[in-house]
Order: sequence, then C-alpha cells, then structure tokens
Amino acid sequence: MVSVPPEENVFDIELGARGRCAVVRVRGELDWAASPSLRIVVEQLRGLLGGGCLILDFTALTFCDSTAIGTLAMARHECREHGIRLVLTALPVFLRRMLTTTGLISVFEVRETLESALDEVDGWDSDGRAPAFSDA
Repeated sequence: MVSVPPEENVFDIELGARGRCAVVRVRGELDWAASPSLRIVVEQLRGLLGGGCLILDFTALTFCDSTAIGTLAMARHECREHGIRLVLTALPVFLRRMLTTTGLISVFEVRETLESALDEVDGWDSDGRAPAFSDA
C-alpha cells in the first residue's frame, strides 16, 4: 500500500522534445510519506525516457529524511538499468550533506542549477522551457 502524500508534496513534471527528457520539480517535504510518490513518478517516466534524461530539481525542497535518500538511490539504480541519465539539480545544503555523509554524492550526476543541467540536454530551449512536441 502506498501512502498518499499531503497536497503540498506535488511533483511538477515537464517533458522535453520527443519525450526524451523530463524534469521533475520536487517541492516541499520528501520524507516517508512523499517518497513512494516520487518512486512511482520515476517508474512511470522510465518507460518514456529510455536512453534519455531525467532531471530531479530540488530548488523548492524544504526537508528530506533517510527514506528520501533510499528513494534517490533506487531511482539511480532504475535509471541506470534502463539507460536513462539521471541528474540532480539545486541540492539544498541539507540534502547535499546527507548524500555526502552516506557517500552517495559521488554516484550521482549533480548540477548547481536546473538551467546548467538543461544547457547540456538536447531538446530544451535556452530559457529552460520545454519546446512543443514535434514529430519532425
């Protein structure tokens, strides 16, 4: 059974051109209640992103616990298994400290800002917006 997180723990998802990249904006608290929802989002996106990129943006994250760290480790494993590049952006000090303390910081691709991550990804406008889907 998966707990439904409180309404303030909503993930905004943007898909880039041809569905090869997604940005998930994690906001609020990422704890035992919200972590299962993030896991479900990652599972749903992996089918769309094979060989693409998943960016988890933590600009608006206010709290995380050890469950969140486990969820991020699982997301990394699943992305790697499916050939998806996983990038973490805008890590708050507390999340960076937890990843460093556990030794996991070195296994993640980390960028200081969402914009710097998007600069490296094909299919995104320079202003950080996903372009309209195109069959071309």
